[in-house]
Amino acid sequence: MHTSVRAAFLPFSEPLEGRLHFMYLDVKSLVSTGVGNLLDADNPANFGSNPVPLADIFTLAWFDKDTSALASSAEIKAEYTKVKFSGTAFSTIAQKKAITRLRVSDKEIDVLVMNKLDSFETSLKTRTPFADMDDWPADGQLGLLSMAWAMGPFFSFPKFQNAAAAGDWLAMARECKMTEAGNPGVIPRNVRNALLFTLAGWMVAPPPGDFAQLVYDPTESLAANMRSGNLPVPLNLVVGLQTALEALGFNPNGLDGVIGPGTRTALTSFQSANGLAQTPAVQDIGGVPQATIDALATQLDDAGIGRFP
Repeated sequence: MHTSVRAAFLPFSEPLEGRLHFMYLDVKSLVSTGVGNLLDADNPANFGSNPVPLADIFTLAWFDKDTSALASSAEIKAEYTKVKFSGTAFSTIAQKKAITRLRVSDKEIDVLVMNKLDSFETSLKTRTPFADMDDWPADGQLGLLSMAWAMGPFFSFPKFQNAAAAGDWLAMARECKMTEAGNPGVIPRNVRNALLFTLAGWMVAPPPGDFAQLVYDPTESLAANMRSGNLPVPLNLVVGLQTALEALGFNPNGLDGVIGPGTRTALTSFQSANGLAQTPAVQDIGGVPQATIDALATQLDDAGIGRFP
């Protein structure tokens, strides 16, 4: 992977996963720690079918939060079992933390994350659609690694994989979406991944840019990136629609990639002001008429604001 991607991975991932120094139960009832690091070998579709911790759990220097004494393997296994059957998958972070005794340091978390990242990269490269990921723009690499972080490197997204094999970045942006039902925490990752693949497509378009450098700045918020002027407004994405509306004076009440009341009001206001058919019940970017997209594009061009596609 590009050096820029490796350096960006933690700042990109922490806002999405948090950084937790204890074992916790995620929304799939799998024991995890650190920055969304899985420690559980169970099958989430059949809870308790194989409640055994992954070997990674024993590579970490767990210590007692009160005495700082290093934990034994038996103590680590006991903590895993306690968390696994705690029923805290949908509890608050404070509640999850309160039932635990063992902690792990930031240094240990950083090593765990980087080792897992390298392992995922190696696994992804064994798959035909991603075999040449070394040649991808940095934003595309980060998007792919982000998907693998959430689902594992052997995820099955046939349409996405076919698009990757064909180098069709816009199709990748459409097809990278992970299921959000029952897991709303994945929404921000979906929004960012789609943006990353769109930006990768922009980088390879003539004249191509510097593939080794990220366009998206993971040290900045999504909204700050969209307002920075350092990347084009992607009109194929909801966050791009929101950015275009805001730039043209129609406030969507935030740039988050999710269509809510503010975005619908801003959109219908823009449509009304331009004599376009109004779509007050729009749910996704596919429901926005092409005439509206074309009008946004024209007005962005007239204002000198870069856009893609």
